[in-house]
Amino acid sequence: MSDAPPGSNGAGNHHRPVAEPVPPWTLVRVADTAALAEKWAFVVHALGMEPRVMEADGRHGLLVPTPFAARAAAALDADDREAIEKAAAVPPPVPDNGPAFAGLAVATAIVTFFLAIGGRDGGDPGGWFRAGTAVSDAILRGQWWRAVTALSLHADAAHVLGNAVASVIFITALGRWTGDGIAVLLTLLAGAGGNLLTAWLRGPGHASVGASTATFAALGLLAGLQIWRFLGARTAHWFGRRRVFTIVAACLGLFAMLGVGERSDVVAHATGLGLGLVLGLCAAPAVKRQLGWIVQVVAGAATVGIVGVAWWI
Repeated sequence: MSDAPPGSNGAGNHHRPVAEPVPPWTLVRVADTAALAEKWAFVVHALGMEPRVMEADGRHGLLVPTPFAARAAAALDADDREAIEKAAAVPPPVPDNGPAFAGLAVATAIVTFFLAIGGRDGGDPGGWFRAGTAVSDAILRGQWWRAVTALSLHADAAHVLGNAVASVIFITALGRWTGDGIAVLLTLLAGAGGNLLTAWLRGPGHASVGASTATFAALGLLAGLQIWRFLGARTAHWFGRRRVFTIVAACLGLFAMLGVGERSDVVAHATGLGLGLVLGLCAAPAVKRQLGWIVQVVAGAATVGIVGVAWWI
């Protein structure tokens, strides 16, 4: 007679397969949709766990082996925080005022003015350059209007055409964001401010003409608006800061390509860009929504008025 227990084949108990013990399970989370529960399961599975998703009464529970429940819950909480940060990293949309004509208007104005009075290299028979050039000595004596009038004067055809193209690109983009009237007013203020600052930095003996200070101011305004957009209350974390570095690098790259040259007034270009950036940051809260046509008309009229008064003086 064999001494083997019932059910044994008598070959030895140590060869009989033993069923793997099943761990107890803990319900970690409950989702309203299967997709969300599967997403949670994917997060937990990435940590080397083997979760289960069970459905009951239209809801979906995520279960993990009890020894790993705390670790799984912590991982899911961390994933939630990361999702919130990514959602916060999406900046508010750029206000779009539709087709903008500010850049074309400025380009047309400076080209028309050039065709009417000629360039500085033509000898200045009408005295426009004598009266309107941004001469630092005169500006430092109080003739502020030269900082405005100089923006409409150009040395030659290549000078005015380059600034016309830049105006169409940068001021048009600014006009879509702020509206045409606000775009030209901000560009004028930052450009004239750049000429004033240049006169102070360069001191007596410096003179300049051209709208390039204003076109770089428009570029700076765009950069300032974008920086404020990415560093707003909802976006002030590493993603927004990385975008700020990208914006600054792009501005410096364009400045290096367009603002530095043999006949370029690098200081004026830099001051226009810098003041535009500061003014863009300051104006961003006011233009985060579309402004009405009345505001745009008033701003446009103010721009024309400032230029007209400067030339009248």
